[in-house]
Amino acid sequence: MKKTALTLLLAATLPTACIKDEAPNAEADILSITLPQGVVVESTPDYYRPYDNERRAYPLSIEVAFGTDLSALAPTFELTPGATLKVIEKGDTIETPLDKSRAQDFSQPVRYIVTSESRRWQRVYLIDIHYPENRDIPTEYHFESVKEQDNYYIFHELAEGCAPLTWASGNPGFALAAQLQGITSPHSYPTTIESDGYSGNCLKLQTLLTGDWGERVGKPIAAGNLFMGTFYLPTALTNSLNSTRFGVPFKHKPTMLTGLYRYTAGKKFYDNGNYTDETDKFSIYAMFFEKGDDVPYIDGNIPSQGFEHPRMIATALMDEAEKVESSEWRRFEIPFDYTRYDKILDPQKLADGKYYIAVVFASSSGGDEFKGAPGSTLWVDEVELLYE
Repeated sequence: MKKTALTLLLAATLPTACIKDEAPNAEADILSITLPQGVVVESTPDYYRPYDNERRAYPLSIEVAFGTDLSALAPTFELTPGATLKVIEKGDTIETPLDKSRAQDFSQPVRYIVTSESRRWQRVYLIDIHYPENRDIPTEYHFESVKEQDNYYIFHELAEGCAPLTWASGNPGFALAAQLQGITSPHSYPTTIESDGYSGNCLKLQTLLTGDWGERVGKPIAAGNLFMGTFYLPTALTNSLNSTRFGVPFKHKPTMLTGLYRYTAGKKFYDNGNYTDETDKFSIYAMFFEKGDDVPYIDGNIPSQGFEHPRMIATALMDEAEKVESSEWRRFEIPFDYTRYDKILDPQKLADGKYYIAVVFASSSGGDEFKGAPGSTLWVDEVELLYE
């Protein structure tokens, strides 16, 4: 199966001197999919999306250029060592050799079964190859739509005439700590939902302790976070800042981020193995940047870099003086600053979806470096991204 944080941890810590014969690989993963040159547009599949209960498969989505013949595409697959691949066609399962691609009709999503080298494990993938979405993402966020997946919530924003927006969070990285602590409720994860919103449900982000395991591996806390982009699980233990990958396409010039929040700071701030008298603060910000082949995303290092990046176009950063504790809902209005980077927007790049937006929320602003106060809680509701 997919390498979880637990798998990676055990691989790094268990002794190997007594291993005589390597056991057959138990992984059953698609690591990469390759299509003919010039077919795939900039989008990169998220190979670590969680299992979709409604689709009964692990979903993979790939955008291809307009005009591509979807009825006869022959992808090549990289699998975990020793694994085999079969395709399900009209209810029948057909072997698909990896060394010579087999053309498939992708006018509808296609199901594949990957079987591990050990033959004990299988994964069903649903591969959706489609043209780029012409619709924009929603720009109003009410945090009403969630799906429970692997004991935690995944947030979706739906709006008529818009492409669905699936938010990312660090919940998948917290899953190991949750498993070891016996946590099974999605309401006990750092990123969750609460019914006591300004209007209906709201987003609830909470900074939590990760238990004895977290202390041992130098990750004692987990801050609740929600952001536009993807969470790359394989580097969650080795390079956690790289796991946070910001950005989704946005074809407008953003001007302001508005919304409502409430905040309670935890009593004791945790920093570098010690509790201090520092007062925790939350994060609400947005970034607008240009994506390219050399810059496929901006990762979680960007706050510690002072939001300096050669591809940055504008940022909407909340004034530190505005980050106050409040039991009542407070409104925030954060303008996008275009003067800082002195960039001129290219109208054609904007129309082609070359510019990306990322809206980010976190219960502890230093949570990406495992600094923060357990118990810090940020509630967010009725957010809107204004644009020209």
